[in-house]
Amino acid sequence: MKHGLAEVNGAQIYYEIRGSGPPLLLIMGLTGDAGWFEPLAELLAEQFTVVTYDRRANSRSPRPDGWTSTSIAEQADDAAGLLSTLRLGPAIVFGNSFGAMILLELIVRHPRSVRGAVAHEPPLMPLLYQAHDLADFWKAKVAKGGPLNALREFTEMKEDGAIKGLDPSMMRRAFDNADVIFSVEMPVIISYKPNTEALGESKVPIMVAAGEETAMHLFCASKWLATQLKTDLHMLPSGHVGYVDQPREFATALLSLVEKLR
Repeated sequence: MKHGLAEVNGAQIYYEIRGSGPPLLLIMGLTGDAGWFEPLAELLAEQFTVVTYDRRANSRSPRPDGWTSTSIAEQADDAAGLLSTLRLGPAIVFGNSFGAMILLELIVRHPRSVRGAVAHEPPLMPLLYQAHDLADFWKAKVAKGGPLNALREFTEMKEDGAIKGLDPSMMRRAFDNADVIFSVEMPVIISYKPNTEALGESKVPIMVAAGEETAMHLFCASKWLATQLKTDLHMLPSGHVGYVDQPREFATALLSLVEKLR
């Protein structure tokens, strides 16, 4: 595995590269830590050059001086910039959760960076809730117990934060991003609406996926997106983080989709 820091879009981005073959970029959602994808990346690296990264100001990507806000556009520019810096574009791109939102914006802003896309369960909050209600809800959670406890509740994680198959030190590192999540990232997540008109007109092939055991609101958001893009909704194993719960099964199913995008 190769790893390092790349200067991208005014920030230093930590990245990891595994395997060989066509480039495949994985974009992480909340906590922004590439470590979540490690079991999946190892499996996919048998056929692809797999790139994972810590999103800006998360984990091993240092927080830029004076950086206090972000946007989906900025996050998409980071992904495109990383591919360009590593000379690995255009790539097939998989995005999960917030990472799927970033992927959708990446297609609109940087279509030449994307050979094909799999958007897995973007949590399109404005379809289901009022953004100001969500903002008030999470502000109250943070005020009551602090960002870390709010993150544990948001992810339904237990106190020790342990997940089978993942390094406990990675989990601690990921949960240390709680302040960035609630002070910087959450406002853009709860207000984001994809540009379905531009996505529908894009020449980039887009697949939308949901977990077979996922929550209803995530399934409904994924189904809505697939309907807007006039494409099928593909089912992948397990739930929202199936790549952790069932990495081998998830990799096999994902590869069957990715093969259609080569």
